[in-house]
Amino acid sequence: MGNAPSSAKESFYVIPGDVSPQAITRSLQALLPTRHHRIVRHRFTVLDTFDGRVRRAGARLTRDGVNGGSTMVWQPRGGSHLSVLSSQPASFIWDLPEGPLKDALTPVIGVRRLLPQADAEECGTLLDVVDEREKTIARLRIAAGRARLPMSSSAWQPLPTLVTLSSLRGYEGAYERLVPLIESRPGVKPCPEGPHGVMLRELGAPARVGGSLPRVDLDPTVRADAGARQIQRALLGLIIANEPGLRANLDTEFLHDFRVAIRRTRSLLGQIRHVFRPDVVEHFSTEFSWIGRLTGPPRDLDVFVLSLREHQRDFSVEDREALMAHLSQEQRKQHQGLVKALDSSRYRRLLSDWEAFLEQSAPSEAEARNAGRLLAEVVSKRAWRLSRRIVASAGTIDEHTAATRLHEVRIDAKKLRYLVDATPAFYDASVIERILSSLRKLQQALGELNDAHVQQKRLMESGHALGIAGGPPGALLTLGRLAEQCHQRYEKLHRRAGEKLRQFCAQDIQWACRRAFKRGWREARLR
Repeated sequence: MGNAPSSAKESFYVIPGDVSPQAITRSLQALLPTRHHRIVRHRFTVLDTFDGRVRRAGARLTRDGVNGGSTMVWQPRGGSHLSVLSSQPASFIWDLPEGPLKDALTPVIGVRRLLPQADAEECGTLLDVVDEREKTIARLRIAAGRARLPMSSSAWQPLPTLVTLSSLRGYEGAYERLVPLIESRPGVKPCPEGPHGVMLRELGAPARVGGSLPRVDLDPTVRADAGARQIQRALLGLIIANEPGLRANLDTEFLHDFRVAIRRTRSLLGQIRHVFRPDVVEHFSTEFSWIGRLTGPPRDLDVFVLSLREHQRDFSVEDREALMAHLSQEQRKQHQGLVKALDSSRYRRLLSDWEAFLEQSAPSEAEARNAGRLLAEVVSKRAWRLSRRIVASAGTIDEHTAATRLHEVRIDAKKLRYLVDATPAFYDASVIERILSSLRKLQQALGELNDAHVQQKRLMESGHALGIAGGPPGALLTLGRLAEQCHQRYEKLHRRAGEKLRQFCAQDIQWACRRAFKRGWREARLR
């Protein structure tokens, strides 16, 4: 493991192509007292998740291979770099050895696979900016190189020269004085996207964003049927974007995001009410329900396997390998069954028919009773009723309430969340964030409760199946012990879910719901 001196702040600058790295280096050396270090030409691969979690964290993750080994380097913006040498390339966080790099990377990438984003080469100069006592007070990195898309025969593309100014802890004042000096150099332009963003832009690679949340710029005066189509087109784009990764089984989040985008689609078909013809809603609701149900069992199994990874130390190496081999075989079967459904004519027809419907222009005369109303009115009215229904549920729930009843509350919370997520611009930002904050906590508590219930059942089923297959007794005993722990966790989470439900019903949250939804519904109706 290697560490570089810690830095607190960084600024990036791009230099125009007609200015050489050597010229900008000489210019800076003429202005500042520095020590010169050469950056030897080296080749590396830039890594990130499909949805750009490393890039969005303002960091850089690279891998290079030397003498059959692989060195991974983590460079957070404004922090010390960490590196680790491994005999095998790491694809997931659990492939990394225990240590600082794994600890730093875990909250950033979660369970997503690391994918090559670009192959690159660079060389240049590192300048230590020194004070009158020859102490280093800042660093300037001037680097240029080339890049290409990974694992392809595409041509190498030249990259512009980048200057990185890094402060050192305790010398922030020197950094602040250097910023205007660097920016005063002819042609130097600030580059907030950083080296990773510049590289992807030069290669023409899309800066993809995963997830299942539709991002739509909706005007509050948009007609309901037109606005609903915009939201559903955004969701269809997410379904299509996640399908290749799901098919390739790259990581579990592709299935998760695909599944949630399907569920949002179906939910909003029903919750943005009476804006499409009833026969249209019934047909597409049925079809999206069909494909949505097929994603349930493989997703439950994925969650189960990920939870077992957190308990891998409870198993001996032999027992863990036997259990994971058994579960991996079941995962392959589930995945093959889902891919078969995605290959079916029914699914392909669903996507093509849905896309064709969404691309239709809204008819001049409304085909459903709410189609010609404002979307803000339709959504606010439904959101208000859902919020009241959740409050009414609180009076019927106690520590003895069955899991099925709590699941019904969870569904109502999801419906409300999906509506608000699709139309946040319709409401005052501070008010809606207060509602969403409480709603997220309620959903998380109910979701964890449901997961504990499902996992307990899955642990018992896996133990039974592994026993029939002649699995090791130690693994069976551990599964039984984990099932009991799940039951105890369920009891604890049951109480927590009740607390979060009461918090959502508190006066301040209900005031926010009334202000956002009830007032929004009335104001939109008067427009």
